[in-house]
Amino acid sequence: MKTKVFFHSRKGNTKKIAEAIADELEIPLEKVLPAYMPENMELMFLGAASYGSKLDKKINDFISFLDTTRVRNAALFSTSGKGDDTAIKIMREKLEKQGINVLDEHFSCKGKMFLFFNMGKPDSNDVDNARKFAKDVIEKFIKEEL
Repeated sequence: MKTKVFFHSRKGNTKKIAEAIADELEIPLEKVLPAYMPENMELMFLGAASYGSKLDKKINDFISFLDTTRVRNAALFSTSGKGDDTAIKIMREKLEKQGINVLDEHFSCKGKMFLFFNMGKPDSNDVDNARKFAKDVIEKFIKEEL
């Protein structure tokens, strides 16, 4: 099954979670643009952070070039200063509009922001939970495909 982790990270929070997912599943890790666009990918893990109520332009552009010939299914993860699911909701809406199936399972956690807010986040518990998320997604996805 062709699977890969794509992410965009300004401050390194989302990158830390992306690395944990890729490491747990022993799959490749790529930054979104200018990395190449995926093709014939069965499952893509996609991560980004929300900035207020928006996504970074790079992740928006990346999603706009995707379709079902490139990616069939997506599992989403995010980090944010608030620890909310804003990025997940936005990415889900955009991907579904492109015809890509977005799995119900997702992962989000707090990321450090500014100088002193959320210091140490994502922490080792967040990384462990991201690893568990990745493992659970793959196990469920494989069962559903059989």
